[in-house]
Amino acid sequence: MLFATGNHDYGYQQGQFVKHVTQRPMNYFQKINNLFFFSVYIQHRLENDAFEFLSQNSFKAVSAEHVFISVHFPPYATGKYGANKTLSLKMENFIDSHPQLKIRAVFSGHNHNFAAFRRNNLMYFINGVGGGSLHPVYDQSEMGGRVWKTESLHGPQEVIVGDDASYGYQYHLDSWLKYTRTEVEFQSDKIVYSVRDLDADSILTTYEQQFN
Repeated sequence: MLFATGNHDYGYQQGQFVKHVTQRPMNYFQKINNLFFFSVYIQHRLENDAFEFLSQNSFKAVSAEHVFISVHFPPYATGKYGANKTLSLKMENFIDSHPQLKIRAVFSGHNHNFAAFRRNNLMYFINGVGGGSLHPVYDQSEMGGRVWKTESLHGPQEVIVGDDASYGYQYHLDSWLKYTRTEVEFQSDKIVYSVRDLDADSILTTYEQQFN
């Protein structure tokens, strides 16, 4: 299991319990055949450490066919806590400044719902439904008043001026207030991401990502 340390993990003795159980630091990487995974702890004041770790170790992932980044706090989010624009810009800067890396997707949690975004053919997923009760997603028409009641959103959403929580809404694909699992299938010229509704045991949607 390749996990990403979250705020609850760090909040208990600064992650010492998680480090002891998993025998991994908060920031680490793992190479499995032609796949390369970065997992970093990004939350408030420690995000600079995470991006420094990514930059310092990026050269190790150059030869990988597929690179994935796993974080707890999402760069873009339709969930209860919204996006963190500072984090979003730092993630965009890291990805844009490392075109030699074949980064395919960023996986995150924190918000207790499912959401998918696509920016420059790179997928961003929120798979935060394992953390407890579900959080309704933002209804963008109610977003300014912080009324959370929407069960699903589809397509690009309005970026509300002055509300950084809506940063990246133009990249939005889908959000669901459902217990889901994101399944990844590698094909010769593309990756297929399937979103499974765990209650119904059926596929809600799929996203195809072409690559060279």
